[in-house]
Amino acid sequence: MAAITVKRERTGDIITFDTVAEVGSAAEFINYINQAWGEGVLLKPSSTSAFTARTPEPFPHGIYTFLPKSDTQNDAAWRLEVTELLKALRNQPSKAMVPQDFSRVGSTQANRVLASLEIVETVGNEIDPIVVNEPAPASREFDFSEYVNENAGTLDLLKHHQVELIKFGVKFGRGAFTMYDLHVHPNPFPIVHDGQEYHGGLDGGVAPHGLSIASAANQLRVAYEHKQSSAQKQRYREHHGDMAQGQKTAGPLTFSGSGKGQSVIATLGAYAYNAWPLLLDLTDGEVHHLIMIRDDELIYWDNLTPQQAYAKQSEVLLSCATLVNRKLKMTSIPDDLQQPLKKLRALQVDSGLLEQLNGIVPDLPCEERLAASYELISTWAHLQPIILPPSLQKFFKDDSAPCAH
Repeated sequence: MAAITVKRERTGDIITFDTVAEVGSAAEFINYINQAWGEGVLLKPSSTSAFTARTPEPFPHGIYTFLPKSDTQNDAAWRLEVTELLKALRNQPSKAMVPQDFSRVGSTQANRVLASLEIVETVGNEIDPIVVNEPAPASREFDFSEYVNENAGTLDLLKHHQVELIKFGVKFGRGAFTMYDLHVHPNPFPIVHDGQEYHGGLDGGVAPHGLSIASAANQLRVAYEHKQSSAQKQRYREHHGDMAQGQKTAGPLTFSGSGKGQSVIATLGAYAYNAWPLLLDLTDGEVHHLIMIRDDELIYWDNLTPQQAYAKQSEVLLSCATLVNRKLKMTSIPDDLQQPLKKLRALQVDSGLLEQLNGIVPDLPCEERLAASYELISTWAHLQPIILPPSLQKFFKDDSAPCAH
């Protein structure tokens, strides 16, 4: 029988141990464990399924978890506890471990996130309609149907935004703003809520001149999410001889479905990291839907004309001279504008554990990597509770648990 190194042990809770070599048969191993710690359930390494005496041999080297049965528990209570713990192990961590892309979020899911955060959706067209006073510059639409997909047309659409904003007096260049292309900047706004991680970014935005792409993503004043409408996609197919038979009639971009879901989650992500409570424009170049958060309200203006959209964006960009400051800090803006940023900072994903695992473990000898990973994860679980069943959180955080070697 191979030696077993016990990392931590707590009677009545859980026992985790590391085998230093492959061991014999399943029956021999389980008998050994039962003699050492009594009756219980043995979980496979990196798994939430249990070993039985019929499990094919040999046992691989790795970290095992043993769930002992308390002397005071009857069989029915013990089976229920094991069932619930295995169910929690299977379901809870997997939810947080599989990030969801912003583009995969629907409007229903976005609405639930807002409700959970106690953020109320408010119709801007009802409480604060955008009225463009004459004489005001005329604004042109952008024909997104000329492009095979959104990525192909994003850079040209960003240039179009800049031209239209200049008409309303917004300056670009040294000492002013720059229109940044962010659509290839990977995951600048990772957030986590209720155990679910969301990853994604934005197509572009207006930020102070002279910043790197990474810094500009955290200093946005106006941001853009581009989404071709079904009508534009249909026009592209018509012009390129690729029309499917019996296709349904296509329509304009609406503030609903995945368009709304993606833009709402992207707004929450941007607010979690930005120094200014930005204004987001979800647009296909023809129709514009604007979003901003003030206090505990997400205000949206849907179905705007280009003139209304660029008038509002220019109003935001020209509202304060300090907005061209590339080192603007959240703490230097008015308290009422700080409120939503402070609230949504709680959504930020703490990447410290991942950075340590990636930075330390690969440089260690192979035989030391498992133990080092275990110690790092245990330390972080102690410092900051992670999404694990209560018994596992208690196990990781309990400094008094005796160790044997």
